[in-house]
Amino acid sequence: VDFIQHKRPDLEITPKMNMIIVTGLCGVLFLIGIMYTTRVGSDLLDVADHFCPTYCLLFVALVEYVLIAWMYGAEKMIQDIRNCAPPQWQQYIPAKAIAIQMKFIGPIGIAFIMLMALIDEFDGDSLQANSSGWKTYGGYPTGVTIVLGWGPVVLPVGFFFFSVIRAHMTGVTTPEFNPAVLDEDRKPNTSQTASTKADDNATPRPDGSSD
Repeated sequence: VDFIQHKRPDLEITPKMNMIIVTGLCGVLFLIGIMYTTRVGSDLLDVADHFCPTYCLLFVALVEYVLIAWMYGAEKMIQDIRNCAPPQWQQYIPAKAIAIQMKFIGPIGIAFIMLMALIDEFDGDSLQANSSGWKTYGGYPTGVTIVLGWGPVVLPVGFFFFSVIRAHMTGVTTPEFNPAVLDEDRKPNTSQTASTKADDNATPRPDGSSD
């Protein structure tokens, strides 16, 4: 629901619509999870567990390093860490070491691990020939490897790059946070407050009216 509201802030989601969305999503995920309770569920889970945690988590970690260290700025991040730390501990924060780790050591290390995993994926001991003659992970059927293995990896990664390219081509990006707008919304309505105080201080008349 938060994802929908972020993409469509003009869309008003009522409690009934919220219940329909949550129920539908839970129902779809329940139906997807049923296949893991069958006799071949352990094999299907082995395929999904081999691809999704390995490549999706590595890709997400690499993107986080790039976005935080190079887009947001490692120096800004270190300053945020110092602001959150107690004053007596701020002098012990190794700013230069953290900046080097965020900009170079972390991304290079994750990229190297991902590269080695991909090389082993196409030329490793885990490859076995299945009934169709194709070499796949564990010798599982090719369709299972594509649907439950590479599919959940390629789709989110492709959607990420598609969103980035479309945002740069259209010039539509996430708007920056503007504290002035938030402060303006939080300001009380002075005219309404003054009118309310005037009504409260009005002197009642004998006939029930006020001055």
